[in-house]
Amino acid sequence: AHGSMVRVLGNWRLSPVFLLGIFLWAHVAFVEVSKAELPRTVKRLPRRQAIEARTQTRMAVRAQGASSSPSTESLPAQSQGGPALRYRVLLLDHDDTTVRGTEEVHYPAHVESIRILRPDLNPVTLPEWFLKNHDPGISSYLKSIFSPEQMVEEHEIWLRAMECRSPSFYQGMAELLSEFRSRGGRIAVVSHSPAEAIWRHYEAHPLADRIRPDIVLGWDHDAQKRKPSAWPALRALEQLNAAPSEALVLDDLSPGVKMAKAAGISAAAAGWGHAVPEITEYMKQECQHYFCSVQQFSDFLLGSSRPLKSQL
Repeated sequence: AHGSMVRVLGNWRLSPVFLLGIFLWAHVAFVEVSKAELPRTVKRLPRRQAIEARTQTRMAVRAQGASSSPSTESLPAQSQGGPALRYRVLLLDHDDTTVRGTEEVHYPAHVESIRILRPDLNPVTLPEWFLKNHDPGISSYLKSIFSPEQMVEEHEIWLRAMECRSPSFYQGMAELLSEFRSRGGRIAVVSHSPAEAIWRHYEAHPLADRIRPDIVLGWDHDAQKRKPSAWPALRALEQLNAAPSEALVLDDLSPGVKMAKAAGISAAAAGWGHAVPEITEYMKQECQHYFCSVQQFSDFLLGSSRPLKSQL
């Protein structure tokens, strides 16, 4: 009887039915192992898709000249690598504070406008042009010398100039912004230049990934939504979830200072873009802080006296 049982089991082990059973068992086991590994892969997909979606959205928004970056999550006021920041948010002017906009773009465009539209006039000098921007403001000045029809043409000449030229950043400014952001600082650009042109200037810089602003609020045909109105400053604070006491306005002319006062924000003067006595006197009197160089401002903002070294 024992020998018969061994023969029966031996036949079962070698039978096709038994081999099929082994195959099915192995297949089921493989599927179960695959399922156990699957979540690790699935977990990665949403983040990858989210990054791709944000990148596509950012490019689409900037192509349309939008004012803000899609991502405005709250960041800490301090990160590893340096002391605590004096201010969590920097409301930053663009032309003649961050880049040499007037000298390299806007004033040459104005000279061209005068040549084409008002050949009977001599253009103001560069220091005089700075002063016109300071007071009564560039829009009021242009309306005083151009007719409504000429204003349309002047605006087109200005836009073409900005499309063809990209102003250079002041020495040390990109490194300052890079360090500020690396410590958790947020940047909102508030300017009379168009938002799309400002985005383009930042994207063209070799350190674009490190200095890219969170928000850009540029020229708006509604006077209540541009400097010296408080609206752009308050809008930036709202989007960055910051209080006025956490922010600092850095500007080189009176419209930015007036905006800061109207919004209840401290103002600092960027004195490195020009040296017009009337403007210098006003900025020293009306701002809480006056800085003659980018390095001096960096020492104040970052709490460090280390020279700003190029990161290029």
